[in-house]
Amino acid sequence: MEYVYDSGALISVDSRESDQLVSHKKRLALGDRIIVPAPVAAQVVRDPQRQARLMLTLRGCEIVAFEEDDVSPVGKLLARSGTSDVVDGFVALTAVKEGAAVVTSDLDDIGHLLGMLGADLPVYRA
Repeated sequence: MEYVYDSGALISVDSRESDQLVSHKKRLALGDRIIVPAPVAAQVVRDPQRQARLMLTLRGCEIVAFEEDDVSPVGKLLARSGTSDVVDGFVALTAVKEGAAVVTSDLDDIGHLLGMLGADLPVYRA
């Protein structure tokens, strides 16, 4: 299976006693593909030398760049949805492009964006 993580998911995985950490380890053991949009990683990486667990987590993920071709689709999605979070928009578009479930701490916003895209993808709480 494929999953897209948002910043809330990464923060939760980085927590020492997190259910999300256990879920993440299970996904890796099953060979699931875990996708992290680059802007999501940028939101949570502050001091890599002090964030060892987060940096190890990111090594097991596929980091997807925000490219020039993503600018217009994200902007149009935000305009249609009446929202303004570029990173959430990119998370939703990445999930649709990859046919992936989303792991997020922001179920409402991600669900709204996926709905605007006509996508019926699973959304899991981080």
